[in-house]
Amino acid sequence: MDGWFFGIIVPAALFAAFFALYKKNRASLAPSVLFTCFLIYSVGAAALFLYQNENALARIVLGVLCFFFIFTFLFGAYALIAFLLLNARAVLKRETRSLANCLTLILAVAIIAYMIIMRIANPDELPNVFRAGLYWIESLVFCYSVHVTQYLTATALCNFSRPRPNQDFIIIHGAWLKNGEVTPLLAGRVDKAIQFYEKQKKSGEPPKLIMSGGQGSDEARSEAEAMAEYAKTKGVPESDILLEDKSINTLQNMLFSKQIMDAVSNGQQYKALYATSNYHVLRTGMYAQQAGLKIVGIGSKTALYYLPVALLREYIAYIVMRKNQNIAFAATCLIISCIITILATPLI
Repeated sequence: MDGWFFGIIVPAALFAAFFALYKKNRASLAPSVLFTCFLIYSVGAAALFLYQNENALARIVLGVLCFFFIFTFLFGAYALIAFLLLNARAVLKRETRSLANCLTLILAVAIIAYMIIMRIANPDELPNVFRAGLYWIESLVFCYSVHVTQYLTATALCNFSRPRPNQDFIIIHGAWLKNGEVTPLLAGRVDKAIQFYEKQKKSGEPPKLIMSGGQGSDEARSEAEAMAEYAKTKGVPESDILLEDKSINTLQNMLFSKQIMDAVSNGQQYKALYATSNYHVLRTGMYAQQAGLKIVGIGSKTALYYLPVALLREYIAYIVMRKNQNIAFAATCLIISCIITILATPLI
């Protein structure tokens, strides 16, 4: 009974809890936490089963698992630094040298600096104020390393949404224009929506496409206008296109698009989804909730070389989005670090 309980019932219960929470609210980190618990427990249970099994193949699989975890523990940081530096090189060769495009390079340098400081710093030889600061930095690095993995997991899970082709509206989120024209990244968002539009059109009435995006200070026209023009070249009739050309951020995309949908539907219930880049689906869903919309999103593909930079930028934007909670958390860690320092200091 114990074997069944710990080997099958517990992971099944964890997965069921994850799936129920995921179906209720995809745009949250809570499902990713349960999914991670399910994976860790399942891998641990599988490793224990393989260890107890005398089969040679089972021992080989267990050996491979052990090697993977040992390698990750010993060399994971170095592998991450190498990956970030290679990615930064690829991005800077193909994109403009802006601060946003240097994020993977900045992160690699920060990790290197952190590793050097941790190697040469001896807490016992530091004044209390610096020792507390060191403990604080260590706690933040550990906590946010775990947190960012959950954010990435939640982003991946959001992209598994498969909405039914029975929608009334698709909100397409704008992005920066280049010389007044849609960029490949923005074209991907529109193409993703049109793909769903065409799929639904085969079985019934197609959804209205809401082109959502205002005109930036460095743009010749609104993003919505450029997106609509692009959609027309793809065969979408003007009658199926609605313009939302006032928004300047993602939250306004949702708020102003909701106003359009409410007006068009004349108070009737409607079904909608949003289309954006795959790295942007999670945070967009959070803004949809703030706007009072219970909708899911579909994500267009992002060039692989650019995806790490985009995800890192999204995570920073999420931290800013939850700045009050993060400031409170950092302050709590600082207080705890100071208390630990005081308690660890021998009385004279």
